[in-house]
Amino acid sequence: MPKNDCNMIDHELLWTRFKEGDADAFGLIFRTFYQDMYNYGSRFTKNTELIKDCLQDLFLTLWKNRETINNTASVKNYLLKSVRRKLNKKINNNKLSIYFNESSFDAGFNIVLPVENNLILQEQLTELTYKVRNVVERLSKRQQEIIYLRFYMDMDVEQIAEIMTLNRQSVYNLMYDALKQFKSLAGPDYFSIPFSVFLLIGFSIRL
Repeated sequence: MPKNDCNMIDHELLWTRFKEGDADAFGLIFRTFYQDMYNYGSRFTKNTELIKDCLQDLFLTLWKNRETINNTASVKNYLLKSVRRKLNKKINNNKLSIYFNESSFDAGFNIVLPVENNLILQEQLTELTYKVRNVVERLSKRQQEIIYLRFYMDMDVEQIAEIMTLNRQSVYNLMYDALKQFKSLAGPDYFSIPFSVFLLIGFSIRL
């Protein structure tokens, strides 16, 4: 099995091989999706060690329970949902929260903006990009998460609903309201802002 190109094999087939005990398939899943999982986790907490521990625990659990894990039509969707659920538990446990508190977990979702003292990025932060930053910061945490999953992680509405444990209509409503706010706050610049700029400025990856 190729070691460096998951695009050469169907993800569902890869998942099936992993469930059958194929260590190479499991390693390829790890290498292919780890960065996306880490980036998604970093939206909820700045504690990098907590994120790494969460991912390590998750992959160990996956391997241990591989024979009983369900099949999935989207490996990426399954893994992101698992990250969200496990981080939710760890974050609430660290806060000594007795009861499951979905709202407090959602409140932790946070965008990461470019570092101000980075000279190259600072030169690129024009009036337009500052406006984009301002728009993104005004969105609710759930709206930020939905926009991130939809336009950065390329998830469809059903996948987002599954990951965030929302119904489809709620996702549609939150996404519509977010884009409406973006259009309203950006004013006449709305149609001139490439979405790639929006993603770069509003959802920069913390590495």
